[in-house]
Amino acid sequence: MLARKRVGRRDIVTGAAAGVGAAAVLLAGDGGAKAQVPAPQFPLQKLPDSPLVVDISKIPGALLNEQIPRWVDPISFPQWLPPMATGAVPVAYGSPVGDVFHGVAPEWFNHPADWDRFPVQYYGLAHAPGRARFLPSTMNLVTDFWGYAGRRANGTLMPTGLPPTFRFRSGQPALTRVTNDLPEEMSVHMHGGHWPAHADGHASFLVLPSKARDYYYPNVVPRLDGVADVTHAPSTIWYHDHAHHLTAPHVARGLGGGMALALDDLELGLISGGVLPGIRGVSDVGPEYRNPYDLPLVIRDDIFDSSGALRYTNNDYNGYLGNVARVNGQAYPVMRVERRKYRFRVLVAGNARVWRFRLSDNSTFLRIGKDSFLYPRPQQTQCFLAGPATRADLIVDFSKYRVGQEIYLENILPQQDPRGPGGTLEDANGTTVTGTPPFRHRVLKFVVVDRDARFPDATITPTTPLRPFVPIPTSEIVARRTFLFERKNGAWAINGQFWNPDFVNAIPKLGTAEEWTIKNGAGGWWHPIHLHLEGHQQVADVSTGKPIPYHDSFLSDTTMLGPNSEFRVRVRFRTFRGPFVFHCHAVEHEDMDMMFQFDPRDPLTASTTPQQWFP
Repeated sequence: MLARKRVGRRDIVTGAAAGVGAAAVLLAGDGGAKAQVPAPQFPLQKLPDSPLVVDISKIPGALLNEQIPRWVDPISFPQWLPPMATGAVPVAYGSPVGDVFHGVAPEWFNHPADWDRFPVQYYGLAHAPGRARFLPSTMNLVTDFWGYAGRRANGTLMPTGLPPTFRFRSGQPALTRVTNDLPEEMSVHMHGGHWPAHADGHASFLVLPSKARDYYYPNVVPRLDGVADVTHAPSTIWYHDHAHHLTAPHVARGLGGGMALALDDLELGLISGGVLPGIRGVSDVGPEYRNPYDLPLVIRDDIFDSSGALRYTNNDYNGYLGNVARVNGQAYPVMRVERRKYRFRVLVAGNARVWRFRLSDNSTFLRIGKDSFLYPRPQQTQCFLAGPATRADLIVDFSKYRVGQEIYLENILPQQDPRGPGGTLEDANGTTVTGTPPFRHRVLKFVVVDRDARFPDATITPTTPLRPFVPIPTSEIVARRTFLFERKNGAWAINGQFWNPDFVNAIPKLGTAEEWTIKNGAGGWWHPIHLHLEGHQQVADVSTGKPIPYHDSFLSDTTMLGPNSEFRVRVRFRTFRGPFVFHCHAVEHEDMDMMFQFDPRDPLTASTTPQQWFP
């Protein structure tokens, strides 16, 4: 049965987590303020690099970056989320698919037969509270947070720690029953995939407390002239909360950074052929993706107090900056790596900070993809720019280092102002680093060990073919639109308008392509712009007139706007009718209404209100 109830924002948002007001501060994992817990004083560390410095003057008891020890604990990696059942609805669901308060997408009941190439995998996921050790173990502090917990086949919850990782197979549908065991409404956005509107994580398609929604992920790629468009097959997807007016504090509390790895025949072939890192006969079969050489690095920045609690301020909705870097949940971990090639899927899952990463010895590595998508061929680079929601798919070859050698992943882009890191996008988005950067902040330490000789190294080189790419030609463009992202009346607007969940800002015809000009009208601010439903192609840098750099010239799901940036992007609208959203992914900006709605339709109609449907 379909969703039966229209649900909008509640009149009152629970507790302090809404982040309302300039001085709003959140102790994450707690529904409201609580008394400070006496804690030991932590000495300042003498650092060989630059500390992260932000204004913490309004946050009592906040720890300085120099008080956080480095390289104490080994890095953690998220658990794989196994299906509760395959081919039949799990008994632990307790009801048929769609028989939950928020229903299921209509495509579940009505879709082409070839969408069921493989039997359906059924998953369970819950929003749940948790406690974990995010700060180094020598500090002896634990942190309360909100997170995601997977369900086992018997319906019980797995531990709430790092968000579990999905392993999706192209052509194999996934049905995920998501329950909400927290006191605020949620919306799970599976970012970078191609999903029905009901399951996409629209900001108004919520999961209310104590209720459930069935998210239907068909795992189909769009079709071009009736043929599956494998150029748009995603690889690195992630999930996070998307509830409007609550996304920023929810992400700061821990509801972000979950990974979903999508594998199609082409990518499985690159693994089984030894081109990409993996263990042949293990990493290229399912349902679990067992690959010790293909690992996520989820990076974010936060503020902690001396009791170990996460502290949040929205900075007048300018953007939350932390002064403690975390990788896979942990502050400044260490990772042992063999003398061989590794694939790292780097995700920036923070609220507002923009980073520029390199290896501490300034050596080159290969970048094989951006956001959800693989490149046609690798790019050799010394560094990469990464803002909120950005993914960089990397190959790092540790065989050139000796056993025992230490190398660091470090950020060389300083930022103390929520506006952005300063400077220009063009300067920050280059691929070379000359001299010694004046700012260097190490976030992860690698220690090199001997290679396990049982498993051959990957053969990828800078000239290896990866995923073919077919650009969207001018002849396909049926409409052109312009969207200006700007500050207005202390909030955030697009084309002078604020987000209205009942108004449609663009109505594309399903099955066509459009060219959108996205412009930054807010001087000095940086805005990572994310489009839902499909990847888009940058075709022109209007602000500089220079060619799009290689790493941005194929498919993206997020395009960074620096100060005064203006880009033309092309996007197709295929498979699913709307509504969908596009917005700034500096999530305080998104929460304060820098979000628009587009509603692909067939047949095309002109009515801008209401949208086609609203579950």
